Amino acid sequence: MIRKLLFLSLLASSVPAPARAQDEALKVQQAFNTVAEQASPAVVSVRVLWEQVESVVEPEFFFGYMMPVQKYYRHDTGGLGSGTIMSPEGYVLTNDHVVHGADRIQVVVQQKDGKQKTYMARLAADYPRADLAVLKIETKGKETFPYLKFAAEPAKVGDWAIAIGYPFGFKQTMTSGIISALGVSMRVEGRRYPYLIQTDAAINQGNSGGPLLNIRGEVVGINSAIFSPSGAFAGMGFALPASEARRVYEDFLGVKPALRAWLGVSFVGVDDETAARFELPQGVMVTGVVKGSPAAAAGLRRGDIITGFDGNPVEDETDLLSFIYARQPGDKAGLEYYRDGKELRTETKLGSQPGTIGKKADY
Repeated sequence: MIRKLLFLSLLASSVPAPARAQDEALKVQQAFNTVAEQASPAVVSVRVLWEQVESVVEPEFFFGYMMPVQKYYRHDTGGLGSGTIMSPEGYVLTNDHVVHGADRIQVVVQQKDGKQKTYMARLAADYPRADLAVLKIETKGKETFPYLKFAAEPAKVGDWAIAIGYPFGFKQTMTSGIISALGVSMRVEGRRYPYLIQTDAAINQGNSGGPLLNIRGEVVGINSAIFSPSGAFAGMGFALPASEARRVYEDFLGVKPALRAWLGVSFVGVDDETAARFELPQGVMVTGVVKGSPAAAAGLRRGDIITGFDGNPVEDETDLLSFIYARQPGDKAGLEYYRDGKELRTETKLGSQPGTIGKKADY
């Protein structure tokens, strides 16, 4: 028996290390090939058109006299993004900033034979605070579409990350990297994104709304932003986590109402002039506290200035709203605030927005 085990051990060790490494590399390559084959048909190009009206004063001549006449000209401006088909009926998840205010929306689907087919789409639901929107592909008759599923497990730092989309309006591309960080908070063009997934998979303009996938081809995020001094990819891309996208999508379907967290305060931003005049920190000033609310339980008072939420800086009303909006009832939240010249900290358990229990949340 011992001889037999020894023989098997020697046989296993006789396989050269480079050959084993090559086999493992081949398995990873095949996994990427499978993701590309299965996921690509479910990632669409989103093309939007906004109708613009411009007025121009032009001279016109009547009986030798010049008369200024105001004329109106209409023209279209366009934008490009990506989207993720989430159901066989053709519901597409994308970013709100891709389609917000659009007069017309087109969705281009890449078919298995490599050809593209263009459909008109309508805005089925809009969630600006979450920067998410749901589109419905308009079809004639019954037509089904390939679709992707949300990952069952949340992403972890070090996981493979695969981004698919249409950067700069080019044909569909697939890039890969890893999950670099979780829970990243950043501001982009006045919008606060809390709790983002950071990846070094290349994401560029036009990728917004496309999926960030794991090695199994499941959606772990919706690509939404990049950090770049030049406007092109610089190694830092960001995606809304699948947990938030799933919550919004299920709320739209009516499967599971999206209950939103509630702190129970009214507040206003502390502008630069007020901060300088009264030597106050940047943040939001509490103007009222609801009796019996989580804010009251935490000891907040009228006049307190909230400067941080779970370690993230709060610069204005948008920041605080974004942080609360992204949380769920029952979550614990740390609050940093300023009172009587002192910096203080407290913790509370967030409640549910009044009137949202068992009902659709008011967005």
